Amino acid sequence: MKSTSNSLLLFALLVAVSFTCNKYKAPNSLHDIEDRRTSREARYNLLGFPGDDSVITADVPAADDSVREESDMIAFPENSGNEDSVTEAFSVHLFASKSSEEAEQFQQDVESLFDEIVVTDYRAPYYKVRVGEIPTLEEGEALLDKVKGMGFPNAWLVRIRY
Repeated sequence: MKSTSNSLLLFALLVAVSFTCNKYKAPNSLHDIEDRRTSREARYNLLGFPGDDSVITADVPAADDSVREESDMIAFPENSGNEDSVTEAFSVHLFASKSSEEAEQFQQDVESLFDEIVVTDYRAPYYKVRVGEIPTLEEGEALLDKVKGMGFPNAWLVRIRY
């Protein structure tokens, strides 16, 4: 009886080990993919939803077959190629923040310090506070030196176009 129970216990142990440590895996099976995300991607079928296996291509004109009328065309502004139409200036960048409230508060705090215009611009994702619109590089560098002397050591000169 004891040898039978030992044999059954040994058999149960072997069966449990074989299930938990299954060394045989079918080639190219999902078990070969260790990352759970890629395993799910491998099982995902883009055309697995009802009606997704039908592709509608009837009555779609080829690129050469499509004829547009003059009224369907999108009008783009003509580029005159005249470089004089672009206004370029220099400005000193003082502050940048992702918060519009912080930038507005900073602008209000420093406006009284400068005779020049103080502007807040938004370029995703930052609100940027800058001072002055100086037409020449030399004047811009002079303003930068003045601003750094006023206690803004991290200020820098930027070129603006509009």
